[in-house]
Amino acid sequence: MTTREPHRLRALRNRIAASPDAILVLVVLVIFMDMMIYGLLIPVFPEYAPRFGVGESVIGVIFGIYAAMLLLFSIPMGLLSDRVGRRPLIVGGMLLLALATALFGFSTTITHLIAARTVQGVSAAATWSAGLALLADTCDPARLGEKMGIALSAVGVGTILGPVAGGLLFEYAGYTATFLVPAVLAASVGLVVLAIPVRTCRQEGSMGRSPMLPRGSLLPLAACAVVIVAVSGTYGVFDPYLPVYLHAAFSASPATIGAVFAVLAVAAILAQPVAGRIFDRYGGSRYLIGGGLLLAGGATVAAMQAGVIPLTAAAVFVLGIALSCAVVPTMPLLADIYRDHGSQGAAYGMYNTFFAIGLSAGPFTGAVLADRWPLAAIFLLLAAFLGVTGILSWLAFGRLAWR
Repeated sequence: MTTREPHRLRALRNRIAASPDAILVLVVLVIFMDMMIYGLLIPVFPEYAPRFGVGESVIGVIFGIYAAMLLLFSIPMGLLSDRVGRRPLIVGGMLLLALATALFGFSTTITHLIAARTVQGVSAAATWSAGLALLADTCDPARLGEKMGIALSAVGVGTILGPVAGGLLFEYAGYTATFLVPAVLAASVGLVVLAIPVRTCRQEGSMGRSPMLPRGSLLPLAACAVVIVAVSGTYGVFDPYLPVYLHAAFSASPATIGAVFAVLAVAAILAQPVAGRIFDRYGGSRYLIGGGLLLAGGATVAAMQAGVIPLTAAAVFVLGIALSCAVVPTMPLLADIYRDHGSQGAAYGMYNTFFAIGLSAGPFTGAVLADRWPLAAIFLLLAAFLGVTGILSWLAFGRLAWR
């Protein structure tokens, strides 16, 4: 009995490691945990200003450290995963996430918060780059779009559940437990990945170094980069400024604003796997990407012209679908660029970096323009940018003759 049980357990672990669907579940779980803990902080952050006697601007800087670390470390972590394998980076990233979350729970100074947020951003760079690369390694390329869409849907689920879980834990379990419970969950996920003998892609020797720019890839990579930055930049503008607009235009309550953002997240959750499946079966990158960006521009205009909250929410729902259609195809396209070089870690390190650039640039650009223009004008300018980018993407992806 004692020898049979370890044998059965080992056989189960090997079956999980050999199953692309099981690997997808692991990657989805890792991404969900990262985004859930990211969202967990949202209802708690307002407590920090009076708790530590600092201004809201300081809290804003701490919040932005996550994106900065994602920007700085995504490519290095992706390249490292090409060298040492995906599993060590995923396990290390989840354990770092657990450490950062626990550190939030025991923070007594602003320095502690900065350190925790820094470690959280580094962990996200590791888990996202290595996790998405692991999907590309183990998934049939003909189904990669759908799988990436499902993985991205975990972002939306985590975005919705994170603030809810954070608010409930804070209210009923107290400040420290708000972070210790998810810290234990994150560590548990890391240990599960450690226990599974996941196939690892590892490059040996100096000849195996990941090329950052494979020959002939500059134009395709630039086209994907523009799309990813446009999509993440749109989120970067909507996340901080749509609540302000809704409050100013409709006197919307926090609950109503939260519901509108839930609509955006639900649209992405539903649309991303579908967009990936369509791309896998029929291709049409120029239609999905170019058309998605054009539709996103139109939805942004509609959101500004809507006279009541329900119509605004409907426009935001269309926006979520359009952005999903635009961004999901770039993920298998990036995999195609780097696949022959065995450097999927570099591919998704690039993806994370481009996404972080847009996510950081959106709020900054909005802050510069907000001093000069009303919010509605800023959103209309964003719509024009999306429209122009959509047309250029339509032409560029047609010229590249990508599927």
